[in-house]
Amino acid sequence: MNDVNIQDVENYVQSELFWKESQKEYIKMRDGAELLCFFTKNSIDSEKPKILFIPGYGTGIFSWSDLWDELYLDYDFYVLDSREKDTSKVKWKHKGDMNTLGYDIKEVIDHFNFDQKKLFIISASFGCSMEGRALAQGWINPAGTLLIGPSLKFILPRKVLWLAYILPSIMMRFPGKLIVKTWVKMMVPPGFQRKAYLDFIERANGMRWKKTLSTSRWDASEDYSKIKCPTWVTKDPNDKLHLIEFSETIKKLLPHATIVDVPDYLFMHHPPGVEKFSEMIKGYIEETFFKK
Repeated sequence: MNDVNIQDVENYVQSELFWKESQKEYIKMRDGAELLCFFTKNSIDSEKPKILFIPGYGTGIFSWSDLWDELYLDYDFYVLDSREKDTSKVKWKHKGDMNTLGYDIKEVIDHFNFDQKKLFIISASFGCSMEGRALAQGWINPAGTLLIGPSLKFILPRKVLWLAYILPSIMMRFPGKLIVKTWVKMMVPPGFQRKAYLDFIERANGMRWKKTLSTSRWDASEDYSKIKCPTWVTKDPNDKLHLIEFSETIKKLLPHATIVDVPDYLFMHHPPGVEKFSEMIKGYIEETFFKK
């Protein structure tokens, strides 16, 4: 891959190797909703750990594709698209609260019949809150986990969230999207992170987002405090939406967690930094499974 700089934002084309090679499968949840999982099985070693990746709220392939391309060659690698994403097959009758989102992770693990003693979970942003709910409730018990830019709670302005509650879902396209996009442009400096957020806001589905709106009031602090497995937590001093205070709070709640200092968004998402970040992750996996 070529080096990435700020001028490449609009023209940079990802290889998307993992996405192109992955198998796609819809998994039916207990309430009838169907969620997309995509995965590759490249490891011939049955004892080698499997990786489950849980992206953040509404994010698309663009956000994490370069990291996936670094990791999938070494492990059986799985990605879960959660209910608010445009890939999901959900109806109004299906729930979208935090308990449901957390339980979805259990159902995916059960579906693939993972041996959780050989499972490492990587979650990002709101995906960390989903995983935290599942861990706190004892629904899942992986060997270890990495929380990338974990959220404690939504930091959208209260007035924006209030507007989302009262607007019918069809109105969340306009003015809802316009308001949120304006807020992102105010909060996030120009670059890949802003582009990723604007892209997934543009693809947002009003019904799916409204179904999961109750999660905007969720505080994941208590859930994080109950995590027992080896845990790594990233801390990015330049991220305006995943605050360093969140990572530091989780460390206080979870003394056995290890803080992973990262310089910025690019380091974790795009080359050349993503190659180093991938090697760091492989080190955490190695420590979890082979250095006990």
